[in-house]
Amino acid sequence: MSLQANFLFTYGTLMQGFSNPFAERLHTLSTFIGKGSFPGTLYKIEWYPGAIYEPENQGRIYGEVYLITVPEIIFPELDDYEDVFENEQDSLYLRKIIPVLMNDGSLINCWAYLYNQDSTDLERIKSGDFRQAIS
Repeated sequence: MSLQANFLFTYGTLMQGFSNPFAERLHTLSTFIGKGSFPGTLYKIEWYPGAIYEPENQGRIYGEVYLITVPEIIFPELDDYEDVFENEQDSLYLRKIIPVLMNDGSLINCWAYLYNQDSTDLERIKSGDFRQAIS
């Protein structure tokens, strides 16, 4: 696996400033790299967001990128937090590698937790920024 596969893009409750045990654990076992975005649609699920990666979409989803220092430890914990199951159909999210455009113009392949359920009746977060949707 390439080094780039050890990057994680977060766009919700795992970002800096959110107080929960999983965000704190992520920030302990990773290094903040910077901010970036990817094309897609962001939805408000409940008190948390769900993103769908859509390469042709003009909309952007904004978040943070972390270099994971111990992927063998943190990814199973985050998979549990994000309800990633062996049976993909039952998973709330799927962890996939997608290209993320960093604010400095570079492109990094990052793991991201992408929403895996029906989004038909969900509220769209038009700004693509979860922080704006909850402020």
